[in-house]
Amino acid sequence: MDFGPSTTVALSTLAEGDIIRAPVIIDIDDLVDPTSKTGTTKDIKKGKPVTRFCIVLKQNSTSVTVTYLATFDKSTTLPSTLKQQYWYPVQPATQEGSYVPLPALNDRAQWACLRKKQELHLSALPQVPKFTTTVVADSVTKIRNAMKA
Repeated sequence: MDFGPSTTVALSTLAEGDIIRAPVIIDIDDLVDPTSKTGTTKDIKKGKPVTRFCIVLKQNSTSVTVTYLATFDKSTTLPSTLKQQYWYPVQPATQEGSYVPLPALNDRAQWACLRKKQELHLSALPQVPKFTTTVVADSVTKIRNAMKA
């Protein structure tokens, strides 16, 4: 995905709407194909963090709250094996459930995971790559309000 060039920054300097790459835990129920034998699928099944593009939802005193973005090949529709209530579409992704797609971040259809917010702690991850593309405040609010946990 192209979110523009990145710069390595301190986690403490991030703001709501920033797009970063960071290690997050992906729920096994968010796998399109849980029978896949790839290294990433194996790591997810073991509960190991995998690096993903993330949206900063909130800046806290010692951490940032994020959710990750997913693409499913080059599809504009959510795979039928996934539950719509856990994914907020970002244009050009199509509306399939109750969430109206958020404004595009680039030319790829993507979805913000709504299953649970994740905390990145400054003590464990002092720096991350931050990209020039940002998510508008209204979209951040919609994602944050739709989060399941």
